[in-house]
Parts: sequence; structure tokens; C-alpha cells
Amino acid sequence: MEQASSVEIRKVDKFYGPFQALKQVSVSVPPGKVTCLIGPSGSGKSTLLRCINFLEEYDAGEIRIDGRLIGYESPGGKRMGSGKLRDMRRRIGMVFQQFNLWPHMTALQNVAEGLVQVRGFSKAEAGARAAEALRKVGLADKMTSHPGRLSGGQQQRVAIARAIAMEPKLMLFDEPTSALDPELVGEVLNVMKQLAAEGMTMVVVTHEMGFAAHVGDQVAFMEAGELVAVDTPAAIFHDPADKRIQSFLRTYNERNSF
Repeated sequence: MEQASSVEIRKVDKFYGPFQALKQVSVSVPPGKVTCLIGPSGSGKSTLLRCINFLEEYDAGEIRIDGRLIGYESPGGKRMGSGKLRDMRRRIGMVFQQFNLWPHMTALQNVAEGLVQVRGFSKAEAGARAAEALRKVGLADKMTSHPGRLSGGQQQRVAIARAIAMEPKLMLFDEPTSALDPELVGEVLNVMKQLAAEGMTMVVVTHEMGFAAHVGDQVAFMEAGELVAVDTPAAIFHDPADKRIQSFLRTYNERNSF
């Protein structure tokens, strides 16, 4: 795998009108490591994730990928041109809660389309790359199936294959299992574990505490737009100093058997 990316987030603010969604958030994402973002719903996790690839414009602070500022020409400066932004995003893969597959295309076509349209591959080259990506996520036997013939877990794995086919150096996951039935969650998490084992830099917004505890290299807890703590999974889950983390985990444990 090509060298993985690093991400540096420094004092990032994000407003929606008078509402401040992110408050001076700072965190370092080491290359080749998995950073899991956890916390209550509405705490700013997904907003932060979307700011990393500038799907959401942040209002203050800096986000740098491999040392390069994303979104703006300079800190507090004018917006980055669309060509430069597109170039930076080419090495960032993102997987959403919803699968966002084209229903009229097969799994293979869904994965290959971006390679043709964005990367300029020939159809033959794109097809070969797409087939390799689908095999990687365990869908070699579903290449000719349309999304409507696939389970939710299989559709999400197609979405992951579509992202990794672009050879990203950084993968962003926004609650990738939240739309799945419980029995389908494991197959998606297994693919993510495989990517982590291969050294992909990953930032994962998740409510799957077991995944965060066992796969995450660091866990960041957010509440009300603030980054409360960033630490090892052991420190966050077994010895949290902050009462907000203790309360969140207590509530989670009461609802689940983690």
C-alpha cells in the first residue's frame, strides 16, 4: 500500500448560523493508524469528519493532510480552487451511512465508474481494478448483481470497494454500520479490520464500541462540539477521567452488553 496519510486538525471551529457545531477542535491522526470518534449523537463527530475532506467548510483553524492545508489557500485565507481541492480529495476515500450506489448499475459497474470518470482509466482497466476491489471485500461472486439484489451489508461492502479502488491514502467512515441490521454489521466491520491491519489511515465515526476498543489505535470522545479527550482505547473505555465519558459509557453499557 502507498504510504498512508497523516491528518493534523488545529483549533477548528464550525458554525451553522449562530450554532457552533465544532469548538476549537484539535487532534492529530497518525499515518497508518485508526482513530475512532465516539460520543453522543449531535456531538459534532460527523461534522468533523466531513470537514476533513472539506465536504463542510470550517470557519476557523486548520486541517492539514500530509502537511498540506485543505480547503483554503492559507489559514483564514480564500477558499481553495476547485481543481486543487479535487486533487487533494483523490487520495481520500469516504464511506457514508447510506450506500449511495447507482441502482441501475451492477456492483462491478458501481465500483468502476469513478475510476473512469475521475481517474481517467479505460473501461478495461477500471473493470480489472473494480474486480480486484470487490474480491478484497469478499464479493467476488456478486460482481454482476445490482444493488437491489444485495443485502445491506453487501451494499456497504460495495461502497467500501468503490472507495478503496481509488487507492486512497486516507479513509473516512461515517457510521458505516448504522443503517444495517445487527446481523449484517460484522461483515462490514471485518472488512474495516482488514484495512486497518494493512496500515490504512482511518478516521471512523462509530457507535460500535467493541470496534473502537479493539481496532482503534486512539479514541477521541466528543460532546457538544468539543473534543473532550483523545487517548488509547484502554484509557477511554476502562479508566476515563472525565465524568462526561463515564456517563456516556454508563448509558451505553445499560443499553448494550459491551
